[in-house]
Amino acid sequence: MKRFVDWVLARRYRLILLAMAFTPLLPAAAAGLIGVETARRGPVQGVISSLAAIGGMLLLAFLTGANPSVAATLGLITFASGVVAGALLKHAGNLGLAFQGTVLLSFVLVAVLSLFGPDPGALFEPVIAELVEVLRASGASPEQIVVVEGWGGILLAAAVFSQLMGPLLLAYWWLGIASNRKRFGVEFRALKLGRFLGVLATTVVVLGLVFDAPLVQNLTALSLMGFVFQGLAVLHAWAHAKRWHPGVLAPVYVLLITPLVVLVILGLTVVGLVDNWFDLRASLRAQA
Repeated sequence: MKRFVDWVLARRYRLILLAMAFTPLLPAAAAGLIGVETARRGPVQGVISSLAAIGGMLLLAFLTGANPSVAATLGLITFASGVVAGALLKHAGNLGLAFQGTVLLSFVLVAVLSLFGPDPGALFEPVIAELVEVLRASGASPEQIVVVEGWGGILLAAAVFSQLMGPLLLAYWWLGIASNRKRFGVEFRALKLGRFLGVLATTVVVLGLVFDAPLVQNLTALSLMGFVFQGLAVLHAWAHAKRWHPGVLAPVYVLLITPLVVLVILGLTVVGLVDNWFDLRASLRAQA
């Protein structure tokens, strides 16, 4: 893996070409490459590489007869998230602070989009329609279908969070490989929202239980995602400290793509929330 990463980073044009190739099918990987470029060379160079990649995508769209506006929009969203992730890593200097910065930025973006952006239900209508068809085919009740039809805000929060978090994690992992610093696992296992974001997220979740306003519900979904990541960090920390078999955590990730995903997310959310207030990893650090 290191040889491949070193080969890609040795020439800027290789990184740009790979980012162009990954964008249609693996946008998180494409954004991660731009994140690496930004973290290594700064935001200005990250923007320059992004513009070069977008220009290449527009040229390919013109030559193949594809829609150039779609290519430009996809490239802009993908590479902008990469530049943001790389800038956060460069400024923070570690994964923990960059994670907190990403969550805070996600709060701001979701709030702005909820207040001034398009209706999430209309924006994600094709995705919701596909989910509804899958549920109907599996014999879901009308009540379950109604719940899914109102998932526009949840999908908005998930899209914003994943669009920033995916490139952040990939970029930091690749940077560690390139520099021979095996810090990704250590810093991932220490991830937490911290006191300020913990208070903010907890308050939003409580408000979400009382108010049905779209803004509150969208931010509630985002808060839960932040706690889910912290819950995963706690599980990985305990697994590493207690030397659990790697297969112990595998079912957690498998269940995230099954109908039981809601129960898994609820469990991880509880773990993350409790850890933020009572530090479930304190005993592990004492034993180290």
